[in-house]
Amino acid sequence: MLVELDIKNFAIIKALKVRFQEHMTVLIGETGAGKSILIDAVSLLMGGRGQKEMIRTGEKKAVVTGLFELDDQKEKIAALCDQYGLPHDDDQLVISRELAAKGRNVVRINGQLTTINVLREIGNYLVDIHGQNDQQILMDQDRQIDLVDNYASKEFHEKLAQYQTNFHEWQKLSGQLRHLRQDAQELAQKQDILQFQHDELEAANLEDPKEDEKLEEEFNELNNYQKIADTANYFMQLYDDDEHGIATLLGDAQNAATDLTEFGNKFKDFAKTVDDGVYALNDARSELSNLMDAMDFDEERFQYVTNRLDTLNSLKKKYGPTLADVFKFYQKVDQELGQFETGGLDEEKLQNKVTAIEEKLSQQAREMHQMREKVAQNLEAKIKQELADLYMEKARFSVNFDETNTFTAKGTDDVVFLIAPNPGEDLMPLVKIVSGGEQSRLILALKAIFSQVEPVGTMIFDEIDTGVSGRVSAAIGRKMHSIGQKKQVIAITHSPQVAAAGDQRYLVAKQVKDGATFTQVGPLTKEETITAIAQMMAGSDVTDAAKQNAVDLMKSFKEDKK
Repeated sequence: MLVELDIKNFAIIKALKVRFQEHMTVLIGETGAGKSILIDAVSLLMGGRGQKEMIRTGEKKAVVTGLFELDDQKEKIAALCDQYGLPHDDDQLVISRELAAKGRNVVRINGQLTTINVLREIGNYLVDIHGQNDQQILMDQDRQIDLVDNYASKEFHEKLAQYQTNFHEWQKLSGQLRHLRQDAQELAQKQDILQFQHDELEAANLEDPKEDEKLEEEFNELNNYQKIADTANYFMQLYDDDEHGIATLLGDAQNAATDLTEFGNKFKDFAKTVDDGVYALNDARSELSNLMDAMDFDEERFQYVTNRLDTLNSLKKKYGPTLADVFKFYQKVDQELGQFETGGLDEEKLQNKVTAIEEKLSQQAREMHQMREKVAQNLEAKIKQELADLYMEKARFSVNFDETNTFTAKGTDDVVFLIAPNPGEDLMPLVKIVSGGEQSRLILALKAIFSQVEPVGTMIFDEIDTGVSGRVSAAIGRKMHSIGQKKQVIAITHSPQVAAAGDQRYLVAKQVKDGATFTQVGPLTKEETITAIAQMMAGSDVTDAAKQNAVDLMKSFKEDKK
């Protein structure tokens, strides 16, 4: 429960420290005095959104601190503190929230810094705040199944735990099967690509890593055959011309060199060099002649070389850049293809496991459904009685079940709370309720039931009695008081009936001093309580009769409590 609330520079509050008590505490006071500001401060401690506008005008920061005494939720909060590395005491928890004008937002739990998300998670076990138009867990269709489950027996929770163990195993196996099939598809696609590459390379009949170089040379000769022939013939003509050919001129030069030897031995080496040169040129001419005799243009060969080079160049672009690289790639593709296995047996084995666990989940989900239906019947009867206590005796309430084919962590049930507030109306989901008064009473009826199993220690009701009649307000007051016997209840109200139902009352008052507004909160004595309730009933003109009416109203609630 909330033991103490310490507020500094928050909204119109300069400095305020409030100690709360057990059971039902009612906060009363004029509109604008700051009652809702107290709730906003508590909401901030539970991880609510912090805004600069919440900081008191002229101040640099606002600080809200709450001291909580733990009871049923101590184990869960201790586990969360251990999970997030926060210090904790078995029986108390201190939460501090600081808002700075420059935007800095600081959260501390038991003096250690933490995050808003952690605060919200822990706050779920501390305080539950309900306003007239509030649609928290009770109005959230996705969480209504949790309310049914929370109200169920220990046997159900044991079965749910067994189901969830199987469910998590099913998730794991299903994920493995999905990945296996996805991998198999990717492998099949890769195998198709490799097979195509292998077939393409195999069809090329690759044997020589230097084949392209040899063919390039042959292509160059065949492609330039006519130029080669013309040039060779021109050389032959220059060499063989009878009068002015190279051979004739060389013969004359050779004779002249021989003649020079007659004039001295020193010309012999020269003549020999000339002879060697002539013989070499004659040999060159013979070699060219032989080459030309051996060379012949083959159109069919030329087309083959051209096409083969195109093939090899295409392979080099894909798998090269060199033909030697293409050979290496071919070997790699061949090796990878040899490593492929279908994996069909593994997939079949995994599928059998998934099927087996799905059969088990279906059976467990069906058993949980049957147990939930029995819990729902009990709940429907109890909630109908609670609604009757709140003068909604003609309302119909139903827990609707829709069994789906989808496994979730909670089974296969889709649970929706339905209500028909008035005779002749169709049952509708709770979120369809328009009337604020009906919604308030329905929330209260549900809270009266579920407060017995919900983990929070404090429930705050912010003017949920607005817009209802006096007798309904009295019924609301009684119901909140009943909840307050198991949980700490803090109620903000303008209703004298709700105020009279409280175990203690605090007055929230606003003062203006030196041009600044301040809020004060303090418990009321018995006489102050009588006067305050009389004012709520009769206005500012409090007469002895009004006070007596207040006394009688309080006495009627005391008699009810007995």
